[in-house]
This record gives sequence, C-alpha cells and structure tokens, in this order.
Amino acid sequence: MSISDWIFVFSAVAFNLLIAGIFIAQKLGREKLVRIFGILWLWLSLPLALVFVFFWREGREKWFLLSLGLVFLYMLVELLLDYVYKIDFRSKPAIHVPYIILEYIALFSLMGIAFSVDQTWGTVVAVCFWILMGSLIFLYWDKIFKKK
Repeated sequence: MSISDWIFVFSAVAFNLLIAGIFIAQKLGREKLVRIFGILWLWLSLPLALVFVFFWREGREKWFLLSLGLVFLYMLVELLLDYVYKIDFRSKPAIHVPYIILEYIALFSLMGIAFSVDQTWGTVVAVCFWILMGSLIFLYWDKIFKKK
C-alpha cells in the first residue's frame, strides 16, 4: 500500500467512527462532545484532499476521484447546513431525505475505495460502517421501539 492508501484508510475509519461518536453523544445529550466530534470530522477533509491529489497524480482510476468528490460534496453540505447556515434540516423531509441519500453515497464510496485499496482494510472500513449503523440504531432506539 502507498502512503496515499494509508492516509485514505485511516481517514475512512475515522470518518465512520466520528459519525458514530456523534450519534452516541447526541443520544446521551452531550452537545459539547457532538460539536467536538463534528469539527474533528470536518477536519478530515484535509487528509482526504491530500489523498485526492495523490490519487490524481498517481493516475488512479477516475471512479476513485469521483467517489472522493462525492465524499467532499457530502462534507460541504454538512458544513453549510449545520455550521454555516445552521438550518434545522433534519426536521424537513424535503431536505433531510436527499441529505441522507448523499450521506450513504459518501459512506459507500469510502468502502468501495477501501476495498479497492486493500481487502483487509476494506473490511475494517466496513466494520466501522456497521459500528456507525449500530450507533444510529442506538440514537433512534426509542423512536423505533416506542413504549406503549
């Protein structure tokens, strides 16, 4: 694996685990922790941008660059909606549904690149994705299983 591959897989793992941390902190009402994890997550755009440049210079397949571009688009949308404009978009399905679709496109893009880079690291990124999914279930557990 090249240095760009290592930077990518560690960034992809952090990407998933920070979102999982955000979900858990939200559930526990730890708003300061949510903010810290969110800012750390946004900082991942820097190593991912470096990876994009490395992949481009290395002549990686175009779908690698397109996939990373979709990850950047998701991160930009998150930055704009949550940090710049501070829109409560999660309560508006017309905005929230496309946002969720973009989020999953970004997450699957990370997994696709990771598996193309290395099968073992692809599996690690996939496990981190499932940790994220578990934390999402934890976040919405009370809404999923309403007590009567």
